[in-house]
Amino acid sequence: MRLPILALLLLFSARTPREQTSDESAPAPVDTSDIDSSDPALDTLIPDTLTAPDTGVATPPITPPQSAAPQDTPPAGAQPSSNEGTAGQQIKLSQAEYEGWRQYSVNCARCHGQDVLPNPVAANLLISLAPGGPMASPGRFIQVVSEGRPERGMPAFKSILTQEQTQAIYAYVKGRAEKRIPPGRPAAPTS
Repeated sequence: MRLPILALLLLFSARTPREQTSDESAPAPVDTSDIDSSDPALDTLIPDTLTAPDTGVATPPITPPQSAAPQDTPPAGAQPSSNEGTAGQQIKLSQAEYEGWRQYSVNCARCHGQDVLPNPVAANLLISLAPGGPMASPGRFIQVVSEGRPERGMPAFKSILTQEQTQAIYAYVKGRAEKRIPPGRPAAPTS
């Protein structure tokens, strides 16, 4: 009885790669008793690489090109101190800005980006809340956060966030848009 070629292809394509130990230097045997090896269609459908062990090297990961544009994040490996400004001075965050950072991290960062850094998934809040931006006024920001933008995929947060929490998020994001608050985890206010 001859095994259909489609079933044979499914058998070979369903294999998943895994790491081999020193005890497993050869591939597992395949029962080929039902295969008609004189069928010329097998030569075009089953490459020789399936019968020989894979000794190739894994493809290295693709690294994105380094852009020359300045970024709003510290370089890799740098450990800036919390709330440290450009000249090394401590930035004073208000209690509202700190609470805004906390609420933003929990409710907004997954779509709008950690530290309010641009993200292709949702609106760039650094631009939206910058002076002259479409969300620069607290009233408009609170309205959009409370009611959401369902046509753009943003849910309403009126049942999740209180008015005070939404105002705190506005204070934090506004500080980031004005470049008064650097990216990263801020230190809790001491007052």
